[in-house]
Parts: sequence; C-alpha cells; structure tokens
Amino acid sequence: MNTPARWLPRLTIACAVVHTVYAFAVMPGTWGDIVRAGVFDGIEGDPEREAALWFLFAGIGFFAIGTLTQVVLRSTGRVPLQIAGYLLLLGVPMSIVEPASGGWLLMGLGVLALVAHRRAEQEADVSRTPAGV
Repeated sequence: MNTPARWLPRLTIACAVVHTVYAFAVMPGTWGDIVRAGVFDGIEGDPEREAALWFLFAGIGFFAIGTLTQVVLRSTGRVPLQIAGYLLLLGVPMSIVEPASGGWLLMGLGVLALVAHRRAEQEADVSRTPAGV
C-alpha cells in the first residue's frame, strides 16, 4: 500500500470529525433551537440551523467515504477511482460556488485519491512484468 493510500482514509475521516464537532461545538444553541421548533420542519428559513444540519450531514458523508475507502484498501490494497471522483464532484462545484469553503480541501483529497489509485496501478504493472524484461 502506497503512502497516499494510507493517508487518504485518515484525512477524510479527520474532515468528518471536524465537520461533526463543528456542527455541535461551534453551533450548540442551534440544536436546542431546532428542538424547540419541534424538530419537524425546524430549520426552514434559518440559515444558522441550515448550516448546522449541513455540517452534520457532510460529516456523516465524509465518515462514509473515509471508512469505506479504508475497508476497500484493507481488502484490495487499492483506492478505487470512484473515491477520487466523489471527492472531486463534491469539491470542485463547492469551490466554484463558494470559494471561501472547504471545497479546496475536498479537491486536495480527490487529487490525493487519484495519486493513490495511479500508484497502485503502477505497482501492479511492475509486479506483472516478467523478471528480466
């Protein structure tokens, strides 16, 4: 397993932790407001509540991507190309629509996933090459 492949799930899970902690630690009163609003339809029209929910759900999504990448790496030794695609599909539009966001970090993780995938492919090509060729 190459170095970018080892770091990709860790960094993605770190993003998940940051998002989840931010949703609760930086916006603690927001969750009480949602509960007081009755939970059902408790965020509509309130940008702070919407942001808290966004951070929580993004954190869950990053946990999913990070842990699934980790599982696939352990079983195959490779980062699937789709992981790079998912991270870039999240990061590129986010960076365009809202440049002062974490989209750049997601783009960096997407590039890291591409590098990890490519290195695994190169390592596989080398191991398939007959000795002495």
